[in-house]
Amino acid sequence: MKKILLIFFSLCIFWSLPAESNTLTIKKNRVIKTKGDVFYKWPHKWKFSYSMDYWKPYAIKEITNNVRYGKTALRFELRSGSCGKTPGGWDDCKNGPFGSERHELTPADQNKRISFNGNVWHTISWYIEEFNTPLKGHNSIWQIHNAGDWAPMFNTDLTSEGLYWQRRTACNVPKIYKNYNAKGNDNCSSKWKENANVKIMKRDEIFNNWNDVVMNINYTTKDSGYLKMWINGKIVYHYQGPIKPPKNGEEWASDSYMQFGIYRMAENGVHPHTQINYYDEIRYAKKKCSKLKLEQLGYSCDKLESQDIEIDTLFN
Repeated sequence: MKKILLIFFSLCIFWSLPAESNTLTIKKNRVIKTKGDVFYKWPHKWKFSYSMDYWKPYAIKEITNNVRYGKTALRFELRSGSCGKTPGGWDDCKNGPFGSERHELTPADQNKRISFNGNVWHTISWYIEEFNTPLKGHNSIWQIHNAGDWAPMFNTDLTSEGLYWQRRTACNVPKIYKNYNAKGNDNCSSKWKENANVKIMKRDEIFNNWNDVVMNINYTTKDSGYLKMWINGKIVYHYQGPIKPPKNGEEWASDSYMQFGIYRMAENGVHPHTQINYYDEIRYAKKKCSKLKLEQLGYSCDKLESQDIEIDTLFN
């Protein structure tokens, strides 16, 4: 009898535990809807990178069991061979030497133009489950992009040595890219002397823990543009120069924004491993750091803004 009661009591405890659930929903137009607090004051909605033919229930979830702050976070899962097509016809399975795989969120700009302009502050916290497969190729956590798929101004590159911040702003400056017989994303390279590839984190700092990124960006086509970045309370990068590409008729798309998720391209074929990234505390503010409420994450705007680092420019 005691054994039966013990089993019954144990089952009651098990049944009373909150079941892990996915509170993210996605519409036919690829726009996601969250119920938790992943986003704070963010000015636009988000959509899945591929057409809905490539959506999988595990691709992006809103979960509660691994969060940076608050109640929920987003869990991204990318399995080997998870390439696809956008509604516009771009095929990641065929483009590039070996094709790309991605589960990303981009601005939901179907019905209106979305762009950051002027002095903007934003944050993103991320957590990557460690995997043992060697990193060969390209693996992005988040990007600062512009519409029209011109060269991304900034993007992360996760390598076996650590995390790199790749700057390609020179690819969007006509007086520079013309010298390389390039245009926008065509023939653009972070290896140009006017661009940069800067290590911002060591490998042993990256996996199985939350990392907090704060960025202050002046989105402009002018030389007064800049990007400052802090990771876990320490300044790791400062760029001075134009951020947005110039407007030049319809061929240039100068709308600029952030996108995030897993975007990878293997050096010798598709990646053999499943990758899981978590994202949380995606916050937005205009002009003032104080509007981000960073004290909730354990940081002080005064301490962040008092830090200096060598400035990267187009003509270093």
